[in-house]
Amino acid sequence: MNIPPNPKIQFYRVRTFNEKMNVTFDFLRENLKPLLKFSFYVILPVCLIQSFCMDTFMRVYMSLFDISDINIDFVVVAGYYVLVLLCTLLGSVLLSALVCSLMQTYERRDRRLEGLVFADFRASFVTNCVKVAKILLFTFGVFFAAVAILSLLAWMSPWTLVLTVLLLLAGSIAFMVPVSLLTPLYLFEDLSFADALRKSMKYGFSAWGETFLVLLVFGLLANIVGSMTSIPWTLVTIVGSVFSLASPDAGIASSIWYRFLTYILGVIMAYGTYVSVIVSVGGTAFQYFHLREKREGVTMKTDIANFDRL
Repeated sequence: MNIPPNPKIQFYRVRTFNEKMNVTFDFLRENLKPLLKFSFYVILPVCLIQSFCMDTFMRVYMSLFDISDINIDFVVVAGYYVLVLLCTLLGSVLLSALVCSLMQTYERRDRRLEGLVFADFRASFVTNCVKVAKILLFTFGVFFAAVAILSLLAWMSPWTLVLTVLLLLAGSIAFMVPVSLLTPLYLFEDLSFADALRKSMKYGFSAWGETFLVLLVFGLLANIVGSMTSIPWTLVTIVGSVFSLASPDAGIASSIWYRFLTYILGVIMAYGTYVSVIVSVGGTAFQYFHLREKREGVTMKTDIANFDRL
C-alpha cells in the first residue's frame, strides 16, 4: 500500500511563534538532502579558499608573539584577514541566495524539490545572488556612513561623540529587525530595492517584538550548530600554538601533517558555519511569510484568482 506523502508546506500562513519554529524545522527536515547537496556544491569552493587563508593568517598572526622573529610583515597579516572576511561575505551571499532559491522552487513545483537539478533554479539563483549582494552593499554603505559621522564628531568634540555613539547604538538595534526582513522580502517579491526597503521598515517596526524573538532564537540555534563544527579546529589550533610558543624548535605549527590537519578541520568548520545559516535564513523567511499573509492575505488572493480560472 502506497503511503501518501506529507502535505506540501504552505508558506503564506498566519502562525504563532511555536508554529513558525515547527514549520521551519519541518521544511528543513523534508528538504535536508537537497539543501545539503546544493550547499555543498556552491559553498565548498569558498570553504577551500577560506580555510587556506585562515590557516595562513593564524600562522602569521601567531608569529607576532615570537619576539625573536623580526621579519614580520603586518601587511601580510592584514591581507589574509581581509581575504577571510571576503570569503565569509561571499559565502553568506551564496548561501542566502541558495536557500531562498530552493524555497521559491519548492513553492512552484508540484514535485517540490524531488529530483531537482541545478539547471531547474539556476536563473533564480543568479538573480537572488545579485539581490543579496545589493543588500550587502547597502549595509556596508550605511556602516561606512556611520563611521564617517563618528569620525567627524570625534574631531569636533568628545561630548558630541559620546551622544552620537549612544544614538547610533540605539538606532542600530532598532533598525536591525526591519532590515533582517529585507532579504526574504526583496527576493520573494517583484519590487525595486527602494520599495522593498520601505516595506521591510513597515513590516519590521509594526511587528518588532515578535520578529526580534524569531531572530534571537534562530540566531542562537545557528550559532550552536556552527560552534559544534568549529570545536575541533579551535582545539587543534590552540594546542599547536601553545606547543610552538613553548618549544619553538619543535616546529609543530610548521609541520606538514599539522598544517594539513588544520586545513581539513578549517574546511569542515567553514562549511558547518555556512550550513548553520540555513536555519536562521529559513526562520526569517517564515516570519516574513507570516507577516505578509497577516497584512496582505496572499493565500486568499491566490484562491480567488484560481477560482476565477475554473
